[in-house]
Amino acid sequence: MCYFSVPFIFLEQCIYESITNLIFLYLRSGLEEVFPDVRSLCILHSSSSLPADSFSHIPLLEHLYLDGSHLAKVTSGAFAGLPKLRFLHILVSSSWGGVNVTLEPGVFQGLSSLEELTLAGMSLALAPPALLDPLVRVRSLRVDRAGARDLGELFCLLSPGMEKLETLELPDSMVSSIQNGGCSGSNPWPTVLLSRIRILDLSGNPVRRVEPKSLSVFQNLSSLSLSMVDVWVGQLWGSGMGRVNKLYLSSYTLKQFTPSLSDLCTLVVKHGVESLDLHLALITAFTAEVMKRCGPGLRQLSVTSEDLSGMDLGFWTGTGQIQGLMMVLTKLTNASFCSAGGGRVWNLTSLILHENHLTEITTDQFSCMPLLERLDLSGNHISSLAHRALQGIPLLRVLDLTHNKISLLGEDDFEGLPALEVLLLEGNKISGGIAHGVFRRQHRLQDLSLGEIDIIYQLYLNMLFLGFPTKLQHLLIDTGPGTYLTVGHVPAPEFPMVLELRGKMIQSSDCENNMFPMVRELKVGEGTKFDCNNIFLAPYFLNLESFEFSANPEKFATPYTTINQLRKLKRLKLTNLNFSNHTDPSVTFRNLTELRSLVLINCRLNFLTRSMFTDLVSLRVLRLYSESPLILLEGVFIPLLSLSTLVFDQVDFRCDCSNGWLLDWADNSRKTQVVLLQRQQCIWHYQRLNFLSTMERLCQTEDDFLSYVSTTATVCTLLCLALGYRFLRWPCVVLFFRLRGWVEKRRMGGQWEELIEGEEGEEVRYDAFVSFSSGDEAWVLGEMAPMLEEGEPRLRLCLHHRDFEVGKGIVDNIAENIYCSRRTVCVLTRRYLRSDWCGLEMRVATHRLLSEHSHRLILIFLEHISPFELSAFHR
Repeated sequence: MCYFSVPFIFLEQCIYESITNLIFLYLRSGLEEVFPDVRSLCILHSSSSLPADSFSHIPLLEHLYLDGSHLAKVTSGAFAGLPKLRFLHILVSSSWGGVNVTLEPGVFQGLSSLEELTLAGMSLALAPPALLDPLVRVRSLRVDRAGARDLGELFCLLSPGMEKLETLELPDSMVSSIQNGGCSGSNPWPTVLLSRIRILDLSGNPVRRVEPKSLSVFQNLSSLSLSMVDVWVGQLWGSGMGRVNKLYLSSYTLKQFTPSLSDLCTLVVKHGVESLDLHLALITAFTAEVMKRCGPGLRQLSVTSEDLSGMDLGFWTGTGQIQGLMMVLTKLTNASFCSAGGGRVWNLTSLILHENHLTEITTDQFSCMPLLERLDLSGNHISSLAHRALQGIPLLRVLDLTHNKISLLGEDDFEGLPALEVLLLEGNKISGGIAHGVFRRQHRLQDLSLGEIDIIYQLYLNMLFLGFPTKLQHLLIDTGPGTYLTVGHVPAPEFPMVLELRGKMIQSSDCENNMFPMVRELKVGEGTKFDCNNIFLAPYFLNLESFEFSANPEKFATPYTTINQLRKLKRLKLTNLNFSNHTDPSVTFRNLTELRSLVLINCRLNFLTRSMFTDLVSLRVLRLYSESPLILLEGVFIPLLSLSTLVFDQVDFRCDCSNGWLLDWADNSRKTQVVLLQRQQCIWHYQRLNFLSTMERLCQTEDDFLSYVSTTATVCTLLCLALGYRFLRWPCVVLFFRLRGWVEKRRMGGQWEELIEGEEGEEVRYDAFVSFSSGDEAWVLGEMAPMLEEGEPRLRLCLHHRDFEVGKGIVDNIAENIYCSRRTVCVLTRRYLRSDWCGLEMRVATHRLLSEHSHRLILIFLEHISPFELSAFHR
C-alpha cells in the first residue's frame, strides 16, 4: 500500500511512534488505498467537496482530523459507514470570520458513537436546522471562528436530542452580544439542553453587551470563559446565570477590559466563584481591603496583566482562603508576599510567578506559606538564591527555576526542601560551580534537570547527592562544552529511568555502575562525543529500550557498531552518524530483534542493503532522511516482515532505473504505507528533479510501451466500430449488396445473361407486385411508382387500387396478381405491420418464394423497425 503524499506538520511523534493505527494523508483523489483497519486518520483535503460515503470503507475509524482549506460543500452521508467514530475535527479556514460551506441535511447521519465534534473556520449561518440531530452521544461540541454576531445563532443549531452534551465551546466566533431573542420562527432556545451544559467557552469573542437574564438558563456551570470589550462586570451578575465554579475573564484586545476589583469580588460572591482567571485585564486598587469583599469562597486566583503597579503585595490577607495564585507577565519585581502580610500564615499550595521581572529570592521569602507544594519562578531574571531563601516550605514538591540567570548552586540552597520531587534548573548557565551535597536532602527526588554546566570539567553525581535518590526517574544534564561524568558508588534506582545528556562532549570513566542498567530511555544531544575510555558508551546501558543519539561526524570518529549489543532496544533514532567511514551498517543493526521504530537522519549512507535489516523482524516504522544521494538496493525491505510505515522525510535518490523496483514494491505492498515518496527528488546531471515523474520517463520498458500501443489501438478500433454502426450502418449494407451483385455477375458471366433472358421469357403480367399500406400511399404513388414506371428500363407495377379486377374477391385478386408478377415489393412501416391485408399479401409472397425458389421478395423499410417486430423468417 502506498500513500505518496502525507503532511509532515502534525504530531510527529504519533506518525513515527504510534505506528499502526494513525495515518496522515494529503488527499488529492479518493481514499480507496487507506487500510480498512485504520483507527485514526488525519487528512489535508484539497478538493472543494466531500462526497457521500467518503469513509465508508474504513468502518473501524475512531479519530478523524480533516483540514479542508478549499472545502465548499459537504454532501449528505459524507461520514456514513463510520459507526465507531468518536472524535471528528473539521478545519476549513483559519480566518476569523468563517467561510461559507454548504452542509447538506444528513451530513452527520450514522455517527451514533461520536463523542467530540469540532467545526473550525466555517460559517454556520446557512446550516440546515436539523444538522446536529444524529449526534445523540456527543459530549463536547466546539464551533470555532464561526463568524456569528449573536450567541443565539449558535445556540439554535443545537438539537434537543443531544442529551449528553456537557461541554460547549464557541471561541473566536465574532459574537458581540449575548441576548435571548429566541430562534427563527419565534422558537425559543433549547433551554433543557443548555441547562445541562457544564463547561461554556466564549473566549476570543468581542462581547460588548450582555442583556439581562440572557444567561439565566445556565444555573450550574463548572467553567465559564468570556472575553469582553468595555463591558461593566455588573452586566454578568444581571445576566441571570447561576453558580460558576471557575470563571475566566479576558480582554478581547489590550486595554479594552478595565474591571474594578470591587466589582469582580461582587461577581465572585454572587455566583459562588472558586477559581477566578483574569487575562489582559487592567485592574486598579488591588488591596487587602478590597479583597475582603471576595469572601471566603475564592480558592484560585490567576492574573495576567501588563500593569499591576497599584497592587499591594499583602492583598491576600483580605481573604486568607486563596490556595492557588498565578501572576504571569505582570512585570512583578518583588515577591515579598510574606513580609507584606505582617507575619500572617497563608495556606497557599500553588504559587506561579512565570515571566516576571524578579531578580533574586531573599531570605525566608516564602516562609509564611507552610503548605506550599508548587513554586514556579521560571522565565525571570533570578541570579542567586539568598541564604535560607527556600526555608519554611517543607511540603514543596515542585520547584521550577528554568530560564533564569542562576550561576551557582550552593550547599544550602535546597536545604529546607525534604519533600521535593521535581526540580527544574534547565536554561541556567551554571558557571560558578555546584557544591557537593547540594541535593543531599532531596531523597524523594523523581525529576531533576540541571542547566548548562559551564567550566566544570568533572561532574560527580554521587557527590551532588552524597548518595543517590533511589526514586529518581528522569535526569537531564546539559554539560555545555563538555564534562567527564562520574556516577560513583550509588545504590540502584528503584524505578526505570529516563536520562537526557546534552553538550558537545560527554565522557565517563566508571562505565559499570548501578545507575546505567536502570536507564530505559537515553537521549544524547546534538554533536556529542559519547564514550567511555574511547569506547562508545551506549552498550553499557544494557537494558535500554529507547535510544536517541546525535553525533558530529566532522569532529569525532567513533565506531557505533556496538549498538547491536542493545538487544532490548525498541526505538532507535540516529542523527548525523558517519556510517560511510567509521561504522559498518550491516553490523550495526544485528541482534536488534525487538526494535520497532528506526529513524536514520543524515547518517552518510550511500546504500541501503538487505543485510542491514536482516534481524529487524519486529520493525514497524522506518524513517529516512538523507542530504546526500541514496541508493536502495532491490529487495532491501524484504527482511522487514512487520514493517507498516515507511517514511521518506527527505531522500535524494539517484535518477537511475535501479530504483525502479521501489515504485513497484510501493504500489503492490498491502501491509506497508509509503509516506512522502511523491515529494522526493533525484539527481540528474547536477539537477534536482521530481523522483516519481523522472523515473516514469526514464525507465519505461518496451513491454510497457507495447502494452500502451495495443491498448490505444484496441480502444480506437472499438470507438470507430461504434460510430460506424451508429451513423454508416445502412449505407454499408447497401454497398455490400451492390458489391455482392457485381461479384456474382462477374462470376456467372454468360450464365447471368441467360438467367435474365429466362426471366424475361416467362409469361408474366407485371414486373413487380407492390404491397403497401394505405397510409404510405402518398409515397408509393408520388415517388416510387413514377420513378420505376417512367424511368429506364420501364417496369410494370401492380398497384391494387389500379390493377385489381373489379367484382373479383380481394383474396383472389391478391393471389392471382402475386403469381403473375416476377417479384413482390413490400413497403414496410409500422402501419403496414398492423394491417391484416398487408400481412396476407406478405404471407402469399413468402409462400410462393418458398415453393418456387425463383420468386423474389423485396422489403423496403420506410422507417426504423426492430428485427424483433418481424417474423423469424423475415429477419
